[in-house]
Amino acid sequence: MPEFPKIDFCSGDADPEAYAELRDACRRLRFLPSFRHGIVLEAAMVEPADEAAVAAIRQVTHQEVRRFGISRDDFEAAAAELDASISGARPSAEEAVGCAVPCCPQAWDIHQRGAREVAIEMVRFAFESGASDLLLDDQEGWMEVALKLAGKKQILPPVDRGDSAALLKVFKETAGLSTHTVTRWQSGFAAVPLEDGRRADLRIEVSPTVHGESLVARIQDREGQLARMRHLPFSDPSQRLVAQACLAQDQGLVLACGPTGHGKTSTLYACLGHLDRSALNIRTLEDPVEFTVPWITQIPVGAGTGRGFEDGLKSLLRQAPHVILMGEIRDRSAAQACAEAVDTGHLILATVHARDGVGAVSRLLDLGLTGRQISAALTLVIGQRLLRRLCPACRRPARPNPLEAAHFEQHRLPVPEVLYLPGGCPRCGGLGERGVVPVFEFFHPDAHEELGEAVGRASRENFSERELRRLWLGLGGSPLVREGLKLVAAGQIAHGEILRHERTPPGLLVSGA
Repeated sequence: MPEFPKIDFCSGDADPEAYAELRDACRRLRFLPSFRHGIVLEAAMVEPADEAAVAAIRQVTHQEVRRFGISRDDFEAAAAELDASISGARPSAEEAVGCAVPCCPQAWDIHQRGAREVAIEMVRFAFESGASDLLLDDQEGWMEVALKLAGKKQILPPVDRGDSAALLKVFKETAGLSTHTVTRWQSGFAAVPLEDGRRADLRIEVSPTVHGESLVARIQDREGQLARMRHLPFSDPSQRLVAQACLAQDQGLVLACGPTGHGKTSTLYACLGHLDRSALNIRTLEDPVEFTVPWITQIPVGAGTGRGFEDGLKSLLRQAPHVILMGEIRDRSAAQACAEAVDTGHLILATVHARDGVGAVSRLLDLGLTGRQISAALTLVIGQRLLRRLCPACRRPARPNPLEAAHFEQHRLPVPEVLYLPGGCPRCGGLGERGVVPVFEFFHPDAHEELGEAVGRASRENFSERELRRLWLGLGGSPLVREGLKLVAAGQIAHGEILRHERTPPGLLVSGA
């Protein structure tokens, strides 16, 4: 066993940001992060020869650990100083959520500032607002500018029709697209530098319309996503335990479903971040690769690459992977290839277009899988939505009305004494809402033998979503709306926000239909 001589160490030798993120693990495993870059972490350890502790650090940080020894006294003194500095500088959770939103301009002054500066301002505003997409659409007499935030469209000030061509040209040039054609579809990527060394990564789609062109820029925060990958996004303890158990298996199919722009890919990448990449060969097939991750082998497929999901998956299976992330299961051949890959001992993570967990089973049947194949392969379906979070600085308390009370009772939840409505203040730009909060539904067939058997008996001819959903709910399943009502009771979202995802109209809930 190698020897690790102990050196003098003080709080100034530690990385304070890394310690703030890892404080609980640092105290538990008795180490201090000295330097962190990429996949490398230098750790000052009280017991550097403890291989179990090193493995635990690697599991928590998903980084390669370079260790050296320090004394117990130096550890305690440095940790105490770091704790004191963090306590003095850390804002409260409410302050962090309630910070002021970026101010939206009353107009986009292209004549005075130039098209390039206005384009950067639009991207910055969309990025800081937490929008998933920036939308530019030529209309007959103007260009419409809008954001897509938590699945809803938010209109911004328009651009004069005479200035739209110059603005679109800037986005095209930044993405390396042709600026001379307006009659065909184009796709590209761009990186826009922002303040404080940050950048917004854009996936840009341009298409011709009857009035000119339409541009949709999908906005990615790569650094933020990499930070979020250090933790599973599930705040509910039972959901987190189920996810951990499913991801610990050597083989299985984990699906994420939900509308476009609601974070399915981000959730699956967070699941990859939970895995020990130093012990597992992890590879992805994506169309397109939305953001790059330094410690995962990512392979683009689809238009322009000459590679499809089915051929890519067959090639990957010859590369001895442990885990494969499929961007989307979109056709019969991809579904069949995933089922066969699970049979041969692989853990597959993928997205699928379905409304919820039961709908994902129906979708796989439509893609040609049998009930037996689905039952054997499917480990977990994660249904999810992003909901608009109430601004904590101006939310207004209100007593639940009969409709709201009946909604809670319908989903076997206690009726809260107080609910909250959107207000409006400078911190949220007068909207009453600030940022988004995710809500998750878990469909876990292996949780109940009866549920797994029902999936195994399913076929395209006899399958009933209604019957499977009734069985799942009777066995304790908690749908998205029920999970969302828990956020309503906690004051995080307004009741009207979750109603957008309710299958049964509220009026029918009151009447008992």
